[in-house]
Amino acid sequence: MTVRSAALLALVVALAGCTGSSGGATVPTNAAGKPVVRLAINVDPNDLNPVLETTLQEVYVEEAIFNGLVKYDGNGELIPDLATQVPSLRNGGISRDGKTITYHLRRGVRWQDGQPFTSADVAYTFAVTMDPKTNAVYGAYFGRIKRLDTPDPYTVVIHLDAPFADVLSDFFSCNTSIGIIPKHLYAGTADINRDYHNTHPVGTGPYRLERWDHGSLLVLKANPDYFGGRPAIDEIDIHIVNDQNTLIAMVASHDLDVASQIAPNELPRLRGVAGVRVALARTYVERLVSFNISHPPFDDVRVRRALAMALDRRRIAATAFAGTAIPADSILPPYSWAYTKDNGSPPFDASAANRLLDAAGWTLGGDGVRHKDGKPLSFTLINQSGFAPLAAMAVEVQAAWRAVGAQAQIREVPRNTLFGANGIESTGRFDVAIDNTATDADPDRSVYIETSAIAPRGFNFEHYSSADVDRWSEAALRTYDPAVRSRFYALIQRRLNADVPYVPIAWERWAYAINSSLKDFEPEPIGSDLWNAQAWRYAP
Repeated sequence: MTVRSAALLALVVALAGCTGSSGGATVPTNAAGKPVVRLAINVDPNDLNPVLETTLQEVYVEEAIFNGLVKYDGNGELIPDLATQVPSLRNGGISRDGKTITYHLRRGVRWQDGQPFTSADVAYTFAVTMDPKTNAVYGAYFGRIKRLDTPDPYTVVIHLDAPFADVLSDFFSCNTSIGIIPKHLYAGTADINRDYHNTHPVGTGPYRLERWDHGSLLVLKANPDYFGGRPAIDEIDIHIVNDQNTLIAMVASHDLDVASQIAPNELPRLRGVAGVRVALARTYVERLVSFNISHPPFDDVRVRRALAMALDRRRIAATAFAGTAIPADSILPPYSWAYTKDNGSPPFDASAANRLLDAAGWTLGGDGVRHKDGKPLSFTLINQSGFAPLAAMAVEVQAAWRAVGAQAQIREVPRNTLFGANGIESTGRFDVAIDNTATDADPDRSVYIETSAIAPRGFNFEHYSSADVDRWSEAALRTYDPAVRSRFYALIQRRLNADVPYVPIAWERWAYAINSSLKDFEPEPIGSDLWNAQAWRYAP
């Protein structure tokens, strides 16, 4: 598919500033004397059922346990996973009219309990994702499938009502969509949202979950029957480390072999640690300020636009991320092939912000806070705890809004309480939040911006609805021509910047500290660094 290739070629996972030497590097082993990799994530997963995933941390861990039909590699290229090849027009996997996608499955694949994997598992995963009783945020994506057929145990055929440009990454791609779950374990469950196997997962991947000490540690053991061959690393220990000081101390003492999302201001210190190499990886993770536009006063676009114009976003991005982030002015990054610089982003203009608030009827009082109809312009700013750049962002935003008479009270909460079936954002129990989007290289943002994706059926936590945006987004997805798609995404970027359901702040570059002796570790910030865990090895 030409548009898919173009999008992937546009993706650069840029490793920069790699430093450190092999001196002081270690080759850790477990109790059995076999090699182990110790890495860290900052939040405990809610569960490990790919159908229910809502956090980056869940995607991160699940990549080692489960497989999709295809997946992204470290270069942003789609490669086969449980499918034998990536469907394309050239190989006949995508029909000429773009409405039929055919996957041919690997033979001889077994679940980690020994049962055979077949097309029935794919069909079941699709069916349960579309079940309205399932808390699946990917329903907005999978709802595009008109019918899924399994003509034999090793063939899956997807029928669409219309061409869908992002089809390969949005359907059954483990690190950007969902992995396949075992029908024989879940079929007949009373409630898949609370099923035993959500915390005792059985996948087809290179590693199986041996132990989960909630809030502390997940231990993964190599799957000797993995279809890609037994992994060289016998064990992966995933530590839950939500404190940056603890994370840095563990890297410096060689108690971790991989640490990601390190606070940028810690990089100079880590570059001096022997046996550790430091890298920066460009991502498709955007940090932004989200307004719940179903809550007054954020249902007034003048208020939203004024608060956007009160923010010096370039300075906030630079200071909060110590110069490592890329300033954002759109729902698409400047390195996307569909990005347009002429996107109508609200400029930093505090005087104009004050005039807009005046026009909206918010009068500045003697206490420095604006009031309207006897109520102050006062609200809660939700932020996830445990990551210093986000805390710095929240403080900067709070100060800028205070300067124009808006009073934001910062409330920090753990990330895993923001999302999920009863999450603060998923259920709309917030005013404003320091938020993020996390996508692949394709410019499709339908699951964040379309009316059909309003939570809990997608990631549209802002409750934003625009008939024009819906129409343009769908039109962009119904063609495989990148030039046509770019024109629609230019319209979408301008409209979103006019309606301001959120204020883009920064595109992250993730900082990694990696044991210099660990080879073939390739950061994959779109979904999970564990995409090729079976290939990791230690060498001098």
